[in-house]
Amino acid sequence: MYADILEATVLNNTRYEKDPNRCLAYHVLDDMRAPLTQEQVAAHWSASGKGDDTHPIRINRSPLRVCACGDAWINVVIEVSRYLGYNKTFFDILEGYYQTASSAWPGHSFEDVVTEKPFRVHVDRGVYDYLVFSGGGDEVLGGCALTRLLKDRSAGLGSDDPEDFLQMEKLEDTLARLKCGYVEIARYLHNKAPRTQLLVHGYDYPVAHSDGPWFGRPFIKRNFRFEADRYLIHAILAYLVDRFYEFLNEIDAAHPNVTVVDIRNVVRGRWTDEFHPDLDASKDIAGFYRNLIDGYPIV
Repeated sequence: MYADILEATVLNNTRYEKDPNRCLAYHVLDDMRAPLTQEQVAAHWSASGKGDDTHPIRINRSPLRVCACGDAWINVVIEVSRYLGYNKTFFDILEGYYQTASSAWPGHSFEDVVTEKPFRVHVDRGVYDYLVFSGGGDEVLGGCALTRLLKDRSAGLGSDDPEDFLQMEKLEDTLARLKCGYVEIARYLHNKAPRTQLLVHGYDYPVAHSDGPWFGRPFIKRNFRFEADRYLIHAILAYLVDRFYEFLNEIDAAHPNVTVVDIRNVVRGRWTDEFHPDLDASKDIAGFYRNLIDGYPIV
């Protein structure tokens, strides 16, 4: 039925591969390794009778309309990925409560979203109250991006300051580019869908695995020792997440149509891999979004 392979799973003639170079990105392919689109996967699984329990039955949903776009924190193609041990994302949970639509796709990079704006198919209608967006982790937090930002372990000279282990000029350039992309999305919404509020997050503190393609391998390549340096590795990743929230909060302060949903310390180690929340964590993250959307204070 499916191949139990570390980096790829083949199920129902759909192949699902982690992209080791881009954090939160996947290759979704057919059995001949040709790329599949979101529409093709949905049609294929519907025709085969699979995926019927992908989303909960919607009963008495709120009239609020919520659309989404972005990376695998929004869409992990649950019909396939649940066989890898993944569960529903926080947006999969939200779909049980609101009128929803999604243009998210795990193969989209941040640059893809900013350039192509796949969310236009929904927000240009002007009927959505919120756009939930997740993106940019592939630029900072894993794979080739993290390898590029890390210095060799020896550069720290005994320091425990994360900045001493990072190429700070490259990091500042990357964060500035991300900020510009988020501002572009915010301005697009302001002009095309002024009633739509943009909800963004900067992820949660990940846990690197020594055999993980997104965090483990970049640190090993830069000669970090997983046991001896585990606190340092955590501090570096936490620093990167905090810097992500720093520029998001600046955008929030400057753009009335942007709200940051701070979900740091929500997952609390409940990951299915290096960077995907498990089901209980996804429910808790969805709870933060529901409180905000429904007008309750987040404490």
